[in-house]
Amino acid sequence: MKKAILMALLVFCVLPLLSQNKLGNEWITGAGGQRIRFVGSSIISNNNVYYNSYFTKGNSNICDTNGHLLLCSDGYNVYDSNANYLDGGHTLIPIDFYLHEDGWSMYSQSSIFLPMDSSIYYFITPTFSNAQFADCLSNNHCFFDLLLYNTIDMKANGGAGKVVKQMQPLMQNASLSKTQMMACKHSNGKDWWLLKQAGDSNIIYKFLFTQDSIYDKGKQIFSAPVWGGWDIRGQSVFSSDGSQYATTTHGGSSGQIFLADFDRCYGILSNPKVIIMPVGSQHDPADTTLPEHLSVGLAYSPNGKLLYVISMSNIW
Repeated sequence: MKKAILMALLVFCVLPLLSQNKLGNEWITGAGGQRIRFVGSSIISNNNVYYNSYFTKGNSNICDTNGHLLLCSDGYNVYDSNANYLDGGHTLIPIDFYLHEDGWSMYSQSSIFLPMDSSIYYFITPTFSNAQFADCLSNNHCFFDLLLYNTIDMKANGGAGKVVKQMQPLMQNASLSKTQMMACKHSNGKDWWLLKQAGDSNIIYKFLFTQDSIYDKGKQIFSAPVWGGWDIRGQSVFSSDGSQYATTTHGGSSGQIFLADFDRCYGILSNPKVIIMPVGSQHDPADTTLPEHLSVGLAYSPNGKLLYVISMSNIW
């Protein structure tokens, strides 16, 4: 239930800059499929829409400007609104990890769609190369080392859409968090900033997506937190106006939240600070495998004045 509350908050808080276009009106989730539609203040569920795909933690989807579902993903494949593979949308990560994960992602924020003009969409996925995945299995070196993008043209195939560029590298030989990726509209209202967290330290990589090009805007390095390797859970989020950024992961050794101001013109993070998670009363102190102080996800309130953080047993 708390996961559903948090995801609803994220849907409302991540895409408000596009709310006039209704790109976040629907949410596809669940093992077997559930289609959730946001209509004003109402949430309408339609169960058992999909039967063959797993839309769990790493999934993403996007609607057209009228609020109708256009594209969806389980993290590793791209589907149309009827959950059929888009032309060129099958197996968009290296094959070894794809097969190991049964073709769907269990890591939150491991895929995202970015809409551009002229029915062009970018689809971005962090993942393992085959060599890095083998090293993970044998030596436990398990940070993602690739950040890939795909380009989708929804005018292709008579309007049915097609992935026209597949698995293009944004980063290679990197040490990336399995989670913690989020985008924010540029102040010009057209382009997108994509922020991706490193896995072993608080390094934030920045990319600018435009209609015709993608620009590597470098990285910013902060002394804290020092993220660890246990990054199976975690999220990043922007405030509604894009002026604030927050991120967290289970990799933080003491349950830490990183916050900073964000400049949507120049893509600069400033005024950083770290919050240490408290320990709530509603938890099992004997459960050392999932300690209460480790955070799971987070979302800003619509006015940006509050940050909600979910731990294993409490919402703060």
